[in-house]
Amino acid sequence: MSNSAVSFTEGPLLRRLIVFALPLMALNLLQYVYQTVDMVVVGQVVGDVGLVAISNATNAAYLVSAFVMGLTAGGGVVVARAVGAGDVAGKRRAYAATLLVAVVAAGLLAAVGAVLARPGFTANAVPAEALDAAVAYTQVVCAGCVGPFLLNAAAAFLKAHGDARTPLVLVGVSALVNVALDLVLVGPAGLGVVGAAYATVVAQGVAAVGALVAVWRRYPGGRVLSGGGMRGSHFGAAAVAVLRVGVPSAVQMAVVNLSYALVTGLLNRYGTDVAAAAGVGLQISTVAGLPCWAIGQAITTAAAQNAGAALPARVREVVRLGARFNVGVTMGIQILIQLLAPVIVAAYGLVDGTAAHDIAVLYLRITCSVNGLFYAAMFSFDSFALSAGSPRLVLVNSLIDAFAVRFGLAFVLSGVLGFGYVGIFVAQAASPVIPAIIGGLYVRLWSRTYSCHFEQGEVPDRGMGV
Repeated sequence: MSNSAVSFTEGPLLRRLIVFALPLMALNLLQYVYQTVDMVVVGQVVGDVGLVAISNATNAAYLVSAFVMGLTAGGGVVVARAVGAGDVAGKRRAYAATLLVAVVAAGLLAAVGAVLARPGFTANAVPAEALDAAVAYTQVVCAGCVGPFLLNAAAAFLKAHGDARTPLVLVGVSALVNVALDLVLVGPAGLGVVGAAYATVVAQGVAAVGALVAVWRRYPGGRVLSGGGMRGSHFGAAAVAVLRVGVPSAVQMAVVNLSYALVTGLLNRYGTDVAAAAGVGLQISTVAGLPCWAIGQAITTAAAQNAGAALPARVREVVRLGARFNVGVTMGIQILIQLLAPVIVAAYGLVDGTAAHDIAVLYLRITCSVNGLFYAAMFSFDSFALSAGSPRLVLVNSLIDAFAVRFGLAFVLSGVLGFGYVGIFVAQAASPVIPAIIGGLYVRLWSRTYSCHFEQGEVPDRGMGV
């Protein structure tokens, strides 16, 4: 095992969660630097129209990223259980299945992006002057999505071993490549918005190659062409296990990001100032939530390793400590956002005193406030449910968060009740409350009843179900 790896089956849990989560936070921030840098460079070089185009296009890019991260998360959970059980052959089969699923999904998504980008943006009321650029950006990102798919498959394997440092280094190098290419392609080369897409695809391809090589060189369980990793009925069972967790997780993440795209469609109808402000506000709030997401990933890995090792007391301790850690970190970030909102918004090219700047600040005042504590709880509990084999609960929670509240309530508040775009901001802030409560009830129920299976020597594969 690599000396960068962390085992959660022994030693002080909180310390290990922090050690693992910190590079995950940096990793997630770097992964979103692609879109952030794209938006900043395009906003400064192309102006407001380019910013509207890329803010809509990055919603589609987030949809792609979220889908692949959710899909490969299934492989990560299965690998982490095998790590806890010390099953090298099981790791190899799960990783091989994850790679195969990633390649097939990338091909399908490339075709979908080519066909649906224009009608999708048209239906979402993207302003006519920004439509062509948004379509071109999305089509390029979808055509090159095999890179991030393979990157996330390899990174899921590494993270399942408790190794977040290697993906961090690789994505750091990739981010530098992306920045350099953005500065050349968007402005001097005259490619504008689509230049940012090419920069992203090339940079992610570089990281993917590095991650695949690192897995193959460091871990026997990562050498999928040896030991029958891709043959026999056991491989088929591994593929089913990966899909059992990965598909609901991918759908869950896609649903959440689709809801943001639909909400963006509602906001587009209020004009360029609101559309640009909301695009910037969403980008900032997304980046602010990445540490919360990273701690959730740490909870999933730690709980899955201990589930594979049949250590129920440590499984319960993981979610207890992880949730407290997550709430504390998120609270600190929300305070910083509130104090620095005008300065952060201005960094995206929205000039202080303009309507777009003031609306973006209002967006952050509402959507990056006390609701962040519910997001921290929701992500922590859902991450535990994923590792416990209950991805359907995560999917149900995402449907409530994304459609019942974020989009449904936004539609009612903005249109039916006449609160306009402010009502949309309020709906986004309210979206995690109900899922956080449901997740907390699930954790309590699991702790009281289902953990007895572990203590009787049974290690269930699917969890309680929902």
